[in-house]
Amino acid sequence: MNTITIAHLSDPHLPTEMVPPRLGERLNKRMFSYFSWKGRRRFLHRPEILAHVMTDVAASGVDMIAVTGDLTNMGLPGECRQALRWLEQMPAPCTVIPGNHDTLVHDRWHQTVGLWQPWMGALPFPFVRRVGNVALIGVSSAVPTPWFLATGTVGARQAARLRDILRETARQGLCRIVMIHHPPVTGLAIRRKALTDIQDFATCIAQEGAEMVLHGHIHTSTLSSLPGPLAPVPVVGIASASARSCDPLRAAGWNHITVTPHATGYRLGVMRHFFMTDATTGASQETIFELPSPSGCFSGVSTPA
Repeated sequence: MNTITIAHLSDPHLPTEMVPPRLGERLNKRMFSYFSWKGRRRFLHRPEILAHVMTDVAASGVDMIAVTGDLTNMGLPGECRQALRWLEQMPAPCTVIPGNHDTLVHDRWHQTVGLWQPWMGALPFPFVRRVGNVALIGVSSAVPTPWFLATGTVGARQAARLRDILRETARQGLCRIVMIHHPPVTGLAIRRKALTDIQDFATCIAQEGAEMVLHGHIHTSTLSSLPGPLAPVPVVGIASASARSCDPLRAAGWNHITVTPHATGYRLGVMRHFFMTDATTGASQETIFELPSPSGCFSGVSTPA
């Protein structure tokens, strides 16, 4: 049972000089996203920055890349095909879930997000993908919403399936890492961008447990927690993988996660790599989580990078 390494990326909003959507494609919520891209977001999300991030990920030699949504800006079929080509060029096996920008409106699954099926597990959501003794559990909070909202919803059916999956993977002794786009911790996202059934998700984790939850959406690197059945469950967010920023918490980056089994459970380490617009690059101190056995206790400590 060796150490498994995971690169956590999110919200690349793949930079592109996209062809303007046809009239029928923009007479809906996508219109605002198109004008936002032309007016501001194309200067914020830069291909050269994303290239630096991916070069760093490739050099790390991770076992799995986990992408927590928003590969596109409007979820157009052409953008989803571009995201497909990006996924095909990944330097390691990859697991992906959709974000709210990928599902702005109801559209043809097989011509949009469904193109990424090879990088998901067996659907419906949540799916499970194994890498060694780690179970990556992909939850979709990406649902079309009314104008001016970027909320997410898990839903009762998906939550019930998540409970079963968490229970079964725990029985197998796997390290359970849940992937979700919207942050599942109250206060991390403003109301119009938050998870609508955040308490239901939190209750599921509190009752069934998990070893870690990964998210994106808010374009900020965060470290928080949710109550678990034995101890707090670490919740880890990462900034957009293509963002220009002088703030190290909002600058483009990725989380390097290590999962090491030991006699009483798992030791998870998280180190954030970041790339700022002034060419400054760096890495945070590694935070180590000693996950408890049924009779153990949880602790999070920082060690020098």
